[in-house]
Amino acid sequence: MEPKSDNHYVDVPTGISNEEMMGLVERAAQRVGLYISHIGGYSRKRFPNSVHWHFKRDPNERGLLDATFWDVKSLFWLMIRRREPLWVQEKVPELLRALRVEVRNFSR
Repeated sequence: MEPKSDNHYVDVPTGISNEEMMGLVERAAQRVGLYISHIGGYSRKRFPNSVHWHFKRDPNERGLLDATFWDVKSLFWLMIRRREPLWVQEKVPELLRALRVEVRNFSR
């Protein structure tokens, strides 16, 4: 059976805080023409204290990109459901590149 989604991971510095990661994510989203339509948590039992984002290109358009950061393990990933519209699939590499640039340029 084919998975319903693909995960794409971005290496982040150990010990980066939720607040620091939020700044990196905001800048990366702006860089690729996305806005954050939702910020919340993801599976509070499995990933306590996680931050979860929804990115959109246009408020009236179907589809979104999901991202989650879990500070406990310094883990950040995009989760892309395969049923999402084509624009979502096309934005994934752009957002991954922008996030990696932000992480590379990160300093405390």
